Amino acid sequence: MPGQTTLGRAVYAFENTGWPRIMSSPDIMGDTQTYGDQVSVLICESSQVQLRILTKAVEDAGYLVHAAHNAEEVLALLKLMPTDILLTGIEIGEVTGLEVCWALKSNRETESIHTIVITASGQERRLEESLDAGADDFIRKPVNMTELRARLRAASRLVRMQKQFRQLAETDALTGAANRRAFMQRLEIETEQARRHGSAVSVVMLDLDHFKLVNDTHGHAIGDRVLIEAVKAVQHCLRDRDLLGRLGGEEFAVVLHDTTVEHALIAAERIRAAIEALQIRNDAGAAVPVTTSLGVSAAAVDTGLDTPESLLLAADEALYEAKHTGRNRVALARVDGARNERAAG
Repeated sequence: MPGQTTLGRAVYAFENTGWPRIMSSPDIMGDTQTYGDQVSVLICESSQVQLRILTKAVEDAGYLVHAAHNAEEVLALLKLMPTDILLTGIEIGEVTGLEVCWALKSNRETESIHTIVITASGQERRLEESLDAGADDFIRKPVNMTELRARLRAASRLVRMQKQFRQLAETDALTGAANRRAFMQRLEIETEQARRHGSAVSVVMLDLDHFKLVNDTHGHAIGDRVLIEAVKAVQHCLRDRDLLGRLGGEEFAVVLHDTTVEHALIAAERIRAAIEALQIRNDAGAAVPVTTSLGVSAAAVDTGLDTPESLLLAADEALYEAKHTGRNRVALARVDGARNERAAG
């Protein structure tokens, strides 16, 4: 970006990058465990020798470590993988470690990364600047490895608690799907990235057929079981970067990351078949048939389907069409109001 300051270029790069986001349930097993794997620590130091020493010490402490020599490498690595902790020096190149901290904390996709700044002994002003830039902690040079391990353990505990709180805040308590708030936030991120980078994103809305009849006939306990099993069936059809959300009652929606309309239709049909194949019985052993109707929409700037609201509305209209043309089928939203249905089987 011509004419921008170094910091401005860094912030622009961070804000215009697609970030990995994990919505699956955490599997927490201790201070160095988060979502079923080691805590990830990204270390940035301009000194090759210091970087090797720190990398070896942090790896020996049981962390998953990635190394970078400058802010540009930090950015590249953050694009590739989720990171829990950033350990960075201050003077790491044209863009400083403080500017990296500031940029991370200014982006909602990276603001939760715990940042530890390495400062030189006696540089109290730099320490103050580090904390003002958004650093969560600091450690002075020469780095005492015992102190470093202790600070990493403390950071890991904070990371673990943040993930637990986020999980509670973003998850539907009954089914384990994302709640409406979390789903809408994710859909907003996906549509924004699609607008900026020209990537694809699709939405599938689904509503369990005759769900009120299930509750009235078999009771709400069986109704809850149907919801739980339906969510499990949908989750098995999705990739890590897709997200299932419960919008309310028996209505759900899926955001399909980087997915064209053709592939979204295939995914929707796979979901429909998986729910129809569920084998659920009530307490008396009688079968409880379950089917779903689905509506599909895909982002397209030239048609106006490029916002969370427009995508959901189009998918909802397609869902309505599927409901009123026989249920247990997939309908595709079209901008001219026409619909393309796939009957079950």
